[in-house]
Amino acid sequence: MSVLNDLFNKYGYRIYMCSVDQRYMSFVQEENYYVNVIGFFDERKQTSTRAQMQGFLDAHKERLTYGRPKDIHFLKLICTDAKGVGRLVPGTDGGGLSEEEEKEAALTRAWTQDVWYLIDDENMDAETGNPFGGRVFVPPTAPEDYYGIRRPLEQFVASEGIRVAMPEINLSEAERTQLGMDKAPAREGPNGKPVLRERLKPKEKLCYVSLALILINVVLYFISEKQLFVKQDYCTTDGILQMPEQWYRLVTYQFMHADLGHLFNNMLMLYALGSSLEPKIPRWMYALLYLLSGIGGGIFSVWYHTRESIGFYGLGASGAVYGLMGAMIAWLLLSRQRNDRTLYGRIAFALFLMFYSGTVRENVDQMGHLGGFFCGLILCGIYSIGKGQNKRKAG
Repeated sequence: MSVLNDLFNKYGYRIYMCSVDQRYMSFVQEENYYVNVIGFFDERKQTSTRAQMQGFLDAHKERLTYGRPKDIHFLKLICTDAKGVGRLVPGTDGGGLSEEEEKEAALTRAWTQDVWYLIDDENMDAETGNPFGGRVFVPPTAPEDYYGIRRPLEQFVASEGIRVAMPEINLSEAERTQLGMDKAPAREGPNGKPVLRERLKPKEKLCYVSLALILINVVLYFISEKQLFVKQDYCTTDGILQMPEQWYRLVTYQFMHADLGHLFNNMLMLYALGSSLEPKIPRWMYALLYLLSGIGGGIFSVWYHTRESIGFYGLGASGAVYGLMGAMIAWLLLSRQRNDRTLYGRIAFALFLMFYSGTVRENVDQMGHLGGFFCGLILCGIYSIGKGQNKRKAG
């Protein structure tokens, strides 16, 4: 006989967390930085408070993000009987409650806006002929669907009932006492014992592409200082439009730098922006954004200086770095992480460095900066919109 685990597994969800007392458990579907969480709360034998349930969900946010922002959507499935549906929503009509009770009731009603009820009522058997007595109730205030799971869930519950397969967590009384809390969210560790979230260490992802780009820039700078090649032969110049065989300059100029100060400022900005943007998108996309933004900045700079008949040599990673800034802004505007203050702080820091370098240094190629910025903005915007559309289709 099938259980809910089988249905959720079919749609890409896996068991993620389970409380030690096995009254709460969750299923997670994760793709890059988009995460869907279905929380299952069994209220048939013992009831829980909103605070207890929310504590379980908060543990998910901490563990799933590991200090990095993710787009997490929750659906709460509360398994109860028909009488228990309204238990978590006291004073719906606003009457008969004190001021403090009404405030608490308002918070509870807000909390239940993404709750579906799995009703398990034996009294339904005679009326419906359903040997399991199960049905799904979606309140008017709750979302009508959750990434296409409603219809399959209703059909499954009607035919198979409401049962889940809880993971085995064998703890002695001494171990329970050592854990310190009876409902500690836990997952199975390598030794078969539950691991509390307090014992888990955040997983830091190294920004390999950013570090590789920094290394390439630094190595090429010191090689050029040893005069192993002529730096100007790899820079953009006002005459490049008459030299089609030297198209490679639009790529190589991004890795040339005038002096140590120029190199240091660009690498510092690259790290500040790259460490924020690279973990949010695929690495191939991040590398492509960097390269194409640099090329776009070079093309725009050459076009402008050629049109104005201004002689110049263009070099430096700032056009590509400006592209990363444009990409980060596009990602912020098109994602649901607009409240992440750390990202705004890093962008402000990079803007300050760029503004400062533009005022203290002579011959700053502002056209290259603008071209790179808009290339990154447009390319990341197209990618984010396409990604969002694919996500909605999959849902």
